[in-house]
Amino acid sequence: MFNMLDGVRVVELGHILLAPYAAQFLGDFGADVIKVEAPDGDYYRRLGVSRKPGMTSQWMAVNRNKRSIALDLKSSEGRAVLLEMLSKADLVVHNMRVPAIERLGLGYDAVREVNPRIVYCAAIGFGQGGPYADLPAFDDLIQARSGLAEANGRNAGAPAFVPMVAADKITGLALGQAMLAGLYRQRATGEGCYIETPMFETMASVMLSQHFGGAAYRPPEGDFGYARVMSPFRKPAPTSDGFIAHGIYKFDQWQRFLRAVGFDEVVDGPMMTDAITAQRHFPELYEITVTQILPQRTTAEWQTLFDSLDIPNAPVMAMEDLPDDPHISAVGLIEDYDHPQQGPMRRVRSPYTMRGVETGPDKAAPALGAQGAQILEEFGFGTDKVAQLIKAGVLAQPDNAGTPSAEDQQAETGRGSGDRDRS
Repeated sequence: MFNMLDGVRVVELGHILLAPYAAQFLGDFGADVIKVEAPDGDYYRRLGVSRKPGMTSQWMAVNRNKRSIALDLKSSEGRAVLLEMLSKADLVVHNMRVPAIERLGLGYDAVREVNPRIVYCAAIGFGQGGPYADLPAFDDLIQARSGLAEANGRNAGAPAFVPMVAADKITGLALGQAMLAGLYRQRATGEGCYIETPMFETMASVMLSQHFGGAAYRPPEGDFGYARVMSPFRKPAPTSDGFIAHGIYKFDQWQRFLRAVGFDEVVDGPMMTDAITAQRHFPELYEITVTQILPQRTTAEWQTLFDSLDIPNAPVMAMEDLPDDPHISAVGLIEDYDHPQQGPMRRVRSPYTMRGVETGPDKAAPALGAQGAQILEEFGFGTDKVAQLIKAGVLAQPDNAGTPSAEDQQAETGRGSGDRDRS
């Protein structure tokens, strides 16, 4: 953990993936991230593989460097407790639908009233100025609406989802940038702000930044889509014993490669009279390479040739290969550690490496409500008041926090960022 945000207090009203993923990075940078959960916990705690109930490996992967408090926000007293916490926080982030957070009395105006300096970050499905504002949103739906699923499956004949929650994670990275910008403004001016980061608009901008193509001009100078990356032959290429990815991209790289493998007629032909012409013929060049050339040798042989020609390349690995990858091992990306509740485990550390910054050990993902009483005492609640909140069921403790049902434990697919209200 890097102590760059030491002294910054973040309240996360996040569930499933989007806001928790973004807030985790603030925790990695040393912010005190307080995760507020319902008494039965973040639903994501119950999705995936767990050694003990209430804490799956994928939940732990996006909730390190945080503390947990379990509050009943359906009760007026629970909401009052949270507003008191927010009055002393630097930043709050949530990924609920806006009508749901407003019904709880925790919208921007209500929070700003108790803390004008708050940086209020809403990670939502759709921007509130459009007709989709109140629609539910989770990763599959956003991949579908944003054009990602159609583009990903265009060459296969049918739309296809990317086999990871790409929309949540990409939007989470955008949200992280927004949160840091808001904190910078707060520190520079003493003023808070409202920042809205919608999944749909984020993914539409990601798609169109590369694929607007000729349609970006008025009138159009061509079609949508970047031809090189849309080619059906831009894919891991079969070799005689596996697959390889190549980075033949520049004109001089194509020339060196094709001459090295005896395809001088292509280099001297009409497709490669100059760099601009070659760019227009990338799809055909990819097809020749993937279907006629690369299947003729082994992956290792192609790696040797590509390296000698100064052309980037990589063998195609499986996710199962990553823990034993020599580079990942050398940089210590995957760590062995003992989790207080789950026992011996492995985890992926923050990908950042820094110098000249004070560092400390990462905090393991917390058990539900594990630090609740401590957190409230830090916010000025006396021990008698904390005890009263526990007795009233407003503050859940680890021993009485919700236990997932058998149905939840068996669940294999989850909900996304915006399809579950906490009201």
